[in-house]
Amino acid sequence: MALRCPRLFHYRYVDKIAEPEVMPEALIGKAIHSALETALQGTEVADAVAEARKILDNEHDVRRYDSIAVGVQPFIDRIAAFRRQRPIRRAMIEFTLAVTEEFTATQFYSGDAFYRGVFDAAYVYDETMALIDHKTGFRLHSRTITEQLEGYAVLAAAHFRNVRRYFLGIHWVADSDVEWARPILPSEINQRFMPNLLDNIEAAALAVHDGPRPNPSVWCYRCNYRSVCPAAQEMRFEPVDDEEPDPGIS
Repeated sequence: MALRCPRLFHYRYVDKIAEPEVMPEALIGKAIHSALETALQGTEVADAVAEARKILDNEHDVRRYDSIAVGVQPFIDRIAAFRRQRPIRRAMIEFTLAVTEEFTATQFYSGDAFYRGVFDAAYVYDETMALIDHKTGFRLHSRTITEQLEGYAVLAAAHFRNVRRYFLGIHWVADSDVEWARPILPSEINQRFMPNLLDNIEAAALAVHDGPRPNPSVWCYRCNYRSVCPAAQEMRFEPVDDEEPDPGIS
């Protein structure tokens, strides 16, 4: 967030201003994540989807939610088949982890927590971890998503020392598909992912240190602070580039 828009970072984490509004895409994404979380914990899919729908009060948003929520059942079926094929030692849903500056495991809210993350879903089996992140927007490929998954791998390596390989996957809910990267070994996490993560954290810190400058982009149209941000207000009166990629919902 600090790299994408330092002003947004300041609004949320420095000035601690409550979000003036919640964009429909963010609310729909939250509802889908809630439905998946509840269903993965054993609730019937229809009940999980119906319960999560209650946070939406706009007919258009409900229709959009329902069109994406059809992807919940196929994912639950896929996980059920996965469990039948492999002896799952541990399943983690909405699981919080953190590491210290030395990349050792610590508690999420601990004072020495340097980097934190939340796994949407992860499964440990046969010295292997399958780690999945749900994406509810349009399917796209970006460095941001790759770096997010690599950051999760860093967290997992610190907390699960007995794991010998990691599979990182993106669940594109609307497409009912899980896209897997090649297997990752702990040595690659230590040699490549950790230094990259440190570089990104340093770059983010420098961006924030330069002050709460705005960085207008297509993301402004999905920002919950756009009603109080002068840069976003100016963008409302500019034509939208139809060729600009849709960032989707994280």
